[in-house]
Parts: sequence; C-alpha cells; structure tokens
Amino acid sequence: MNTLKQLYRDTIRQHAAEPVGFRKNIEPTHHHEGLNPQCGDRIEIFLKITSGMIEDIAFEGEACTICMASASLMCEYLAGQAVEVLGERKQALQSALRERQEPADIGCLSPLLGVRPYPSRIQCATLPWNTADKALNNDAIRMEKSVPGG
Repeated sequence: MNTLKQLYRDTIRQHAAEPVGFRKNIEPTHHHEGLNPQCGDRIEIFLKITSGMIEDIAFEGEACTICMASASLMCEYLAGQAVEVLGERKQALQSALRERQEPADIGCLSPLLGVRPYPSRIQCATLPWNTADKALNNDAIRMEKSVPGG
C-alpha cells in the first residue's frame, strides 16, 4: 500500500476514534438531523452562526467510521470560517468524490478521497456536509430529519 493511502486511512481512523466536535456542548442557532438508511448513519449537526461566521459547530449521532471522520474533519475545518465556506467545501468534496479524473485539491478533506472506489460509501462521507448545509438553511432551530436525496 502506498504511503499516501496509508496516511489517509490513519487520518480517517484517528478522526473516527477521537472526533472533533462530537457531543460538544454549544449554543446552536441552527440544527438539522440527517439519515443514511443504506449504512444506518444518523447524525445531528449543530451550528452557532454569528455575523455570517460559523462561530462553533458540533455533532451527535451514531454512524460508521467514514461518516464520523467526515463530521470530525468538517468541525475541525469550519469553526471560525465564513458561512459561505460550508457550501463551497461541500460542493468541492462532492465533486472530488464523484469525478473520474484527478480531483481538485480539497486540502484537509483529502483523506475522504479513499471512498471514491466505493460509490455506496460516498453518502457516508457527504452526509455530515449535506446535513450541515440543511441546518444552515433552516430559519430557526427545529428538529428536522432528512434522507439522502431529500
């Protein structure tokens, strides 16, 4: 196995074992729950938005290693970023995972590229991002659920 693939696997394992933002107590302004029935993932995303910035982000739920690692990478990356960055990174990740050619540089999210050969696992990697995007588009905190493609 080449060194880069091993590094990616190690990063995924580390983020799944010690996820950033998992069960972190924040005062959210936005919330959404997402489900992936194929894998059994259930994840809740909590965002604290202030003046167009993601002041804080956290998540809860039960999910596979890929989904947990993706949520952790998202929390690590998005805290302190402008709200627009969420949509930009979500789109870049989705494009990188679905394209056949070499993807554009997606920075710290590169470890998630390991799921490219497994189309059914792409939903695991993108669920936290899609759920956070839906949370951002909620007018207020309310309990909502969605399934992929919903």
